[in-house]
Amino acid sequence: MKLCVLCASVLKKLKTTILMKNLLLFLFLLPITAFAQIDSTFINLEENLIEEIENLEIEEENDFFEELSEFYDTSEKINLNDLTPETAFSMLKMSDYQYYHIQKYIAENGFLVTIYELASVEGFTVDFVQRIEPFIVAAAVSKERKITFKSLFKRPKNKLLIRYSQILEKKAGYDKNRSTHYVGSPQQYAFRYNFSASEHITLGFAGKKNAGEEFFKGSQKQGFGFYSFHLQVKKIGILQSIILGDYRLHFGQGLIMGNGFLNNSSGEIRKTGAVQRPVTAMSQSNFLRGATLQLGNYKFSGTIFYGHRFFDGNVVEVEPDVFAFEGAITNTGLHRTETELKKRNVLFNRVYGAHFHAHLKTFKIGAQVMRSEFSLPVLPSSRPYQYFDFSGKGLCNASIDYQVLIKHHILFGEVAASSTNGFAFLQGAIFKVDPRMKLSVLARHFSKNFAALDGKPYSKNSKLNNETGLLLTFEIILTNKVTMVALFDIYKFHWLRYLIDKPMPHFDASLRFEVALSRNCALLVRYNYKTQVKNYREETIYNQVFETQQHRLRVIFSYSFLQFLQFKSEVSGIYNSSRFKVQSSKYGVQGSKFGVLAYQDVEINISKIGLELKLRFAIFDTDTYDERLYAYENDLSYTFTINSYYYRGCKTYFILKWKYKWFEIQGKISRLLFFNKKQISSGLELIDAPHKTEVKLQMVFKL
Repeated sequence: MKLCVLCASVLKKLKTTILMKNLLLFLFLLPITAFAQIDSTFINLEENLIEEIENLEIEEENDFFEELSEFYDTSEKINLNDLTPETAFSMLKMSDYQYYHIQKYIAENGFLVTIYELASVEGFTVDFVQRIEPFIVAAAVSKERKITFKSLFKRPKNKLLIRYSQILEKKAGYDKNRSTHYVGSPQQYAFRYNFSASEHITLGFAGKKNAGEEFFKGSQKQGFGFYSFHLQVKKIGILQSIILGDYRLHFGQGLIMGNGFLNNSSGEIRKTGAVQRPVTAMSQSNFLRGATLQLGNYKFSGTIFYGHRFFDGNVVEVEPDVFAFEGAITNTGLHRTETELKKRNVLFNRVYGAHFHAHLKTFKIGAQVMRSEFSLPVLPSSRPYQYFDFSGKGLCNASIDYQVLIKHHILFGEVAASSTNGFAFLQGAIFKVDPRMKLSVLARHFSKNFAALDGKPYSKNSKLNNETGLLLTFEIILTNKVTMVALFDIYKFHWLRYLIDKPMPHFDASLRFEVALSRNCALLVRYNYKTQVKNYREETIYNQVFETQQHRLRVIFSYSFLQFLQFKSEVSGIYNSSRFKVQSSKYGVQGSKFGVLAYQDVEINISKIGLELKLRFAIFDTDTYDERLYAYENDLSYTFTINSYYYRGCKTYFILKWKYKWFEIQGKISRLLFFNKKQISSGLELIDAPHKTEVKLQMVFKL
């Protein structure tokens, strides 16, 4: 019933303006025209990866997205004979069973000679091989008998990226007559240089100036506001990897140290990733700067690490000549005003620890311990909902994780403890019920006083504590062209949260269908349901709590035309309804609210002359900000962008890329226009106009 209401509301919204009507007509007639003349295409891995990014529902671009873009860059094919678990699970969507048997096959029979030999490996089907065929290759892996200093620098590769971007409309923060204003210019500059040689050395160096920051003057005499560097040497005897500079770590399921994400819409519940990875960041995201060393082999390995970082915030004097840090432990990397500059790098954080991992055929076990120390004590918050947040000058964490493969089934988990007398655990299982059906179960519990500042497991809470939940997913191949993924997540927070003054249970559910209409045409339909709670106050001295039911429907239609022409159409809708959880009947039912988003993408790729064009026209209409809708946007290379659309308006962008041998130049111009607003944003970010225009330019050199 709710789904019908949502569909009706989407159609109603689309009919509100003549522009909406014309867009809807355009979206549905264009595919019909294309069908009359094309052969069409199956949704490929790149589209699945885009879907993963969109599911994050993150509004602001950060270094994590840039890292994903580099990792998912398919310009070079993946060698099956040198396949890492991270690449197999994240990119090629292999199961543990498949990865185990391909490694076993190579150990017993030698390297694969052709990619089609993969179909004879246990666990692989012809359909699966055809799906990943465009992205894989079977090439011999050279075994150097003796590694010399000269051989380390064989097959060198260089890549330099230079990027510029700017919002053309003037923001209030650039008015120097204001008492508080941005000290720098509205331009944003960034660069990144990467070098790699043989399979043993990588090096990277990057810098970034944010909009509003000074450049080679004032507070930024060193030029860019942020620099990043790393040097990695790997795969030399028992030396698996040593990294100097910036790096990220991932242990087990990420309870005490983790990074990355899960694509729950595709039924994933288990995190996989490299133990350590170098970072050449173009923004200040969550990584460590220092050194990490990993020794061992495929069966046994150990890692030790030391790193540090700085956080921005407020320093207060709690006693005469005794200082402490007050506020959230975060770092936006923005230093545009005098106030932000005063808060810059006031808290020093040192992190060190060790990790051990054993891999015995079908069984894996790992143990890790780490300590985080601060230069100043972190004060406890006075807000009730932050009562269990970390405070103090140091934190210790330890955890044990395991994974076992039993025929086609996987059991895995991790248990952790913190020096705040808290504990946490994750326990999961993946069952291959049938060749066409997979069932996954994940139970989780994070105690109220558990603290892990670098943990990133599967969780619904922004902070890693105060949560118990059970996640179920079903992945079913209905036909050779239709796949269904169902997800059910029941969870509860045991303490107060921001704007929620009562512990309440929650329930999330989603249903996703992928339909391969033909070789060049695919349809994706996804429905999401979730319950949310929020405070409400009306003539009382305490907050009431009411529950919101949210329904989201999304339909994406992808198709290609004449091989060089591709289209993507999407219509998304949201429906929110609420009922106040109080005994008095006077509150009744809050009015229902709706939102709708529709866009059309066109992509033209003329490979003979190295030219690529991408265009989008999007239109949206939502009742409030709470009905905002998210969509992935094409952008410059090595950049992922996810934006939210709310209120009423439209957005267009145009991307041009031209590549010639070792040089590539790219440009993007986008314009956001609101129909029912005269201003955009607020404070120093205020634009006194109903539109916002952004230009980007990027050059890439590859040698």
